[in-house]
Amino acid sequence: MKKFKVARVLSLLMAVVISVTAFTIDSSAASAVETHKRTLTVEELTALSTIFNAKEYAAYYPDVEQALGTDEKILFSHFVNFGIWEQRQPSVSFNVDVYASRNADLQKLYGDDIVAYYVHYANNKKTEAWRPLPVPTDALWHNCIVYSVYDFVKGQAGPKAGAVPVMTPNYHPGVVVQ
Repeated sequence: MKKFKVARVLSLLMAVVISVTAFTIDSSAASAVETHKRTLTVEELTALSTIFNAKEYAAYYPDVEQALGTDEKILFSHFVNFGIWEQRQPSVSFNVDVYASRNADLQKLYGDDIVAYYVHYANNKKTEAWRPLPVPTDALWHNCIVYSVYDFVKGQAGPKAGAVPVMTPNYHPGVVVQ
């Protein structure tokens, strides 16, 4: 009878720990989006429009396509009002987390300013062709560890202490190795 009570208490304790952990992770992700969300300037919107591809965005995010359809203007509006803050990618040729993770000089300049990375890439992709390709397959090919752009701190190279990678050579969700 005593073993049964101990097992029951341990099960209850484990359930509480798991539920608190899951809630904390979800709430911190939501708060990151709300913390960084702001109105974009005309210059930022113009730069973002040069790297946005509606067909690729719709294909990459079928949930958005199902809800909104395939109209370019509506998809771009979704991207700049919601997608960018959720770290959705404007096309298959640009991943903001990869770009931020592979450019320590930009981490120091921009920290967790997600828009700054998109705009920098849009405005400098031709003049700074020496930078690593900002796509997950290239990062994986070069055994890079990728962090969320929200894990960087202005003035510091590398992610903040305790940051958990979103992609490693051994963990790369959504990236197919052929």
